[in-house]
Amino acid sequence: MASEVFQWNGADVSNEGKQEKIKEELADVVNYCVLMADACGLDLDEIVWEKIKVNAKKYPVEKAKGKSAKYDKL
Repeated sequence: MASEVFQWNGADVSNEGKQEKIKEELADVVNYCVLMADACGLDLDEIVWEKIKVNAKKYPVEKAKGKSAKYDKL
């Protein structure tokens, strides 16, 4: 899991000395996503852009920039 590098380190979320492991984990996740999309007949570009549009509506810049609140709490 890509977040594994950070997940088990508690407050230490730096990536210092972890670049190679992070790259490996990210590559695994991306490869898995590509294979899953292909198996399901989905276009990754299309579904990513759709999600970006959904997020843009849920988290408009003027309300959400610099905040970590969920969309219904903005």
